[in-house]
Amino acid sequence: MPHHRLTDRDSIPNATRAVFDSPPRASRGQHRAASNNAHTLKLKTATVAAITGVIGLGSVGAAQAAAKPAPKPAAPTVALPENIKLPENIKLPENIKLPENIKLPPQLEELTRNALPPNASVPGKKRAVAPTTGTVTSGYGARWGSHHNGVDIANRVGTPIHAVTDGTVLESGPASGFGMWVRVRQDDGTTGVYGHVNESFVRAGQKVHVGQTIATVGNRGQSTGPHLHYEVWDKNQQKINPQAWLASRGVNP
Repeated sequence: MPHHRLTDRDSIPNATRAVFDSPPRASRGQHRAASNNAHTLKLKTATVAAITGVIGLGSVGAAQAAAKPAPKPAAPTVALPENIKLPENIKLPENIKLPENIKLPPQLEELTRNALPPNASVPGKKRAVAPTTGTVTSGYGARWGSHHNGVDIANRVGTPIHAVTDGTVLESGPASGFGMWVRVRQDDGTTGVYGHVNESFVRAGQKVHVGQTIATVGNRGQSTGPHLHYEVWDKNQQKINPQAWLASRGVNP
């Protein structure tokens, strides 16, 4: 019998053995003390289980909170300022959307008008073009016992005539000896004279741009064949060598 009781005690887990080893409270009988010890064991066991469960749940909750990824920050919104103006020849990618308050002004016509033709030359900051294309048949100087005040460039009727520089039209219409002419105040204050024109596309007071077509080659007035007679007058209205003036602007008609 004593050996059987020792074996039962040894089989009890360490967590609860202390409960059995604690001395029973004083009572009037062995039966009463045994009942109290069993009740105490149940209470202690339940308390340990409850505390362990709470600690376990807390650990799981902390682990889940640590494993949850942080939310990604929202992408910033980029908006163009209201004063930004884009020309029509600028094409934006399809995925770029402009705000409704951004307006695209019609600048394509202005850009095209200012485009330089193939024979344009840009020496430094000055821009100039040849008045027309063709063959130079007569230059500035003595000719046939008189003085020729311009340069003659022969080409077929209807060949475009260009404004040599930016400027303002002074006169457009009939002219003695030339049949019809166009006179333009050029960007340096000189006057460009276009004579024998067949048709004019400009009027007095109109602003013109370098390379703009202002007229066409004709055969009007005192002319021996279709050509443009181009002169340059200085600020004092004195006729100067147009070929030398064009050369100073980097142009060789």
